Amino acid sequence: MAKKIKNRLKELRIKHNYTLDDVEKLTGIKRGTYNNYENGNTEPKLETWKKLADFFDVPVSYLQGIEPDFSKVTVKTKEFIISELDKNYFNDNKDREYKNSRSKLKQAVDEYATYAKLDPKPIKIKTDNDKNRFKYWSHHFSFLFTVEHLISWVNRYIYFTTNNYKSHLTYSHFIFTVKDMIKAQTLKEFQTDIGLLVNDKAKNRLENAFSSFERRLNFSKNINDLNAQFNSYIDFLNDLQSELNESIKNADFKLWAKKKRLENTIGAEYIDLLLHGSIRFDKEDKRILSEKYGDNAWIAVLRQYKLKNKQDVTEIDKYLGLLGIKDEVLNKLDGKDNKNKN
Repeated sequence: MAKKIKNRLKELRIKHNYTLDDVEKLTGIKRGTYNNYENGNTEPKLETWKKLADFFDVPVSYLQGIEPDFSKVTVKTKEFIISELDKNYFNDNKDREYKNSRSKLKQAVDEYATYAKLDPKPIKIKTDNDKNRFKYWSHHFSFLFTVEHLISWVNRYIYFTTNNYKSHLTYSHFIFTVKDMIKAQTLKEFQTDIGLLVNDKAKNRLENAFSSFERRLNFSKNINDLNAQFNSYIDFLNDLQSELNESIKNADFKLWAKKKRLENTIGAEYIDLLLHGSIRFDKEDKRILSEKYGDNAWIAVLRQYKLKNKQDVTEIDKYLGLLGIKDEVLNKLDGKDNKNKN
């Protein structure tokens, strides 16, 4: 049996909501012929590949399923990230497109620069030549080169635009992603223990309370009503402040913060593996794990997955050690595995 030829014809047809009849009408290619192309039963001629590539507005190589490794960090990848970071930071909103998102990106950069104590500050390099500016951004913001989904997006954007095709990737996504990555890095490097506690215990309440307070101000009937809204919000803040102070006084705060950071790190890794399908559970497995191991089941499952794939489990063991349940959890899980084997 002849080996079928893989391509993206069906994927792109479905993406554009075209039926086989639509394709025949719009391209002149018979639906049966196109169906054979889709299923890899026959190979289009080069002129047909070009015709279909123009129709779907993608490069021929992309249509054929041939593409570069989008996860690879190249010189072009770095140049794009740095040049676009520089351009958006110094835009001064003269270009009104993406004005709001550029402003938020600049705030994120300035916040990182403040806590990292960068000298000079980014705004001071505006009059430097391109080479020095590139060197500055590359040195202080090199962590952007390690963000996998940003690298993939940039490489895809470069791939499509350099082939003279309209990119199906929205440029504003780049600005938002870089802004979020810089804000995340600022927290990772400089968040204090107290800041971590506030973020964990009060972030949503603060956001919801302020949103509600801001909304209610729109309906104030007079000055007394307006003052009442402010006083109510201030009372909320005072109560929250007292609550947080008690949380700090009545617990081993530094130990709590250490546990929380480890929990956030390994928790993010676990969620990522779940989302990518590397760790899978059926409903029965999930029920059994929850009943037997409670809130600690996921930790043991992640540890076992990493050991199976010969990955480092140091962070997990530190966390389990701090919880004081390492042996208990692992012994239970080992017991379940041995029972399944028998």
